[in-house]
Amino acid sequence: MGDARRGRTVTDRHPIGLACGLALAAVSVIDLYTARALSLVAYVEPHVVALVQWLDVGLGAICALGVVAVIVSWPFIIREAHRRITLGVVAVQALGLTLDVVALLAAALFGKQAKPLYLLLEAGLVQLSTVLLFATWYAAIDHDRQGAQDDRRPQRLAFPQQGTHFPGYEGWRPRFVDYLTFAFTTSAGLGPSEAMPLAVSAKLLVCFQVTLSLVILLVLAARAIGLIT
Repeated sequence: MGDARRGRTVTDRHPIGLACGLALAAVSVIDLYTARALSLVAYVEPHVVALVQWLDVGLGAICALGVVAVIVSWPFIIREAHRRITLGVVAVQALGLTLDVVALLAAALFGKQAKPLYLLLEAGLVQLSTVLLFATWYAAIDHDRQGAQDDRRPQRLAFPQQGTHFPGYEGWRPRFVDYLTFAFTTSAGLGPSEAMPLAVSAKLLVCFQVTLSLVILLVLAARAIGLIT
């Protein structure tokens, strides 16, 4: 039984799980780098300062531990269990990312001594975090369903390679880079262009990502450029 379990673990393991873990690690590094600059402590009422500080420290610690768990556990647990751990970490990091975007917005609108170049740098780093986080999120909810041949578990995203019979793409399945380019084009173009979201959950994630990107690219970048000129 032990040999069978180990065999199943190796069979179920997929490189995209490790790629997701590395992407989440990059998000955590960016969050650590921008932790002081993107704190909401200076923009909240005094009676909630302690709560905001707890969120800053607590979410960062939880995300760091979660990322370590995602990367370290990849060689040892079955793919579905690893996917669930990844989704848990993504959910926590999404909350942290939302707080970062709110902090950037507060700095742009209410910061009395906002330095435009630093504001642009922070906006760029948060935008990079957004792309990496949502690429991981799309991969986690969709990749195990690609080619599953199960009507009860349909795929969440449709890529152009699947809709047209291009030579050399028979049996094609997306890799992490395909989800990454989908997340990038969604943020840059403010709408899906690389692939088509099919399920409601994927459509809601696209809406969430576009909302964050609108704040980052339009409000914050426009504010920073205005300060420069």
